[in-house]
Amino acid sequence: MGKDFLTYNQQMRYLRNNKKIDCQGSKHKEILITNGYFNLVNGYKDPFTIAKDAQGHRTYVSGTTLDEIYALKSFDDELRLLLFKYISRIESEIKALSAYCFDDENKGNSLAWYNVEAYDTSKSMTKIVSLISKIYSEVSRSQHSYVKNYLDNYNLIPTWIMIKVISFSNTIDFIDCTPVIIKNNLCELYSMKKRDETYDYQLLIGSLQWLRKIRNACAHNERAYDICLKNQRIKNIQFDLMSPSYNKNQNKDKRIVDAIIYFKYLLKADSFEAFISALKSLLLELKQTLQEQSFSRVRAAMGIKDLKHLDLVLDKPKDIRYNKFRN
Repeated sequence: MGKDFLTYNQQMRYLRNNKKIDCQGSKHKEILITNGYFNLVNGYKDPFTIAKDAQGHRTYVSGTTLDEIYALKSFDDELRLLLFKYISRIESEIKALSAYCFDDENKGNSLAWYNVEAYDTSKSMTKIVSLISKIYSEVSRSQHSYVKNYLDNYNLIPTWIMIKVISFSNTIDFIDCTPVIIKNNLCELYSMKKRDETYDYQLLIGSLQWLRKIRNACAHNERAYDICLKNQRIKNIQFDLMSPSYNKNQNKDKRIVDAIIYFKYLLKADSFEAFISALKSLLLELKQTLQEQSFSRVRAAMGIKDLKHLDLVLDKPKDIRYNKFRN
């Protein structure tokens, strides 16, 4: 049996009487009306709950108010916008760079993106053929006028058009299958190297895959602050960019903190500084609204041990030297 329908006034009484959450007055009613009970309370209750009673009902941190839950949802809404903004910028850049490298590398052989010979020979032929098929299918379905223009006038789609049309997921697979020298170029540009100074392809591809998952969650209005991928953290990622203590959690879960480190690699210094500044402002504003116990849970769900660590990663010198790319 499903739960009974409750009017907004009944929902407010239920929160007061059953959940012991302060919820009263026209302001709180408006919050419930404009956000929905499920999206708000069910979606963001976890940092405010402490246990379950004998009947299996959740009990909340004493003094929890609907304002606090709404503040967390508002924080998450702004966090999604912030993450989406910078991940979209990274996606656009990595597409342009990989397409340029691909054509520059293959121009001598006049090989196009639909030629299997243009890809990494160490990859299986099945994987390469499957990738080309997926790309071709995606391009052929495109309704963009510039795609139609190239097909009508040239009967082909150049790499820089193809890369703009395909999904982020197919872009990552495309990069993974490109010749080694192209991945080397990208790793060199973004300083993605192992401690022995060899290029770290796993970091390159893994960072893009995680940012893609976060971007998709943001685009579909899913909760962002506690997004998690169990036991998927990349080995040996240089978390000492933030604090050496993060290395103790190697081989554990990927969280927002991983995206912060990836941003350090993939964004120019001024863009990364702007991102950290905006993130800190959101977190500090939330901290002023939530009780300490609830805020600590939000911070921990993001994988951030201490807000001061955001300043540590900001202070570590690193920038992207685009003028040295493909010299």
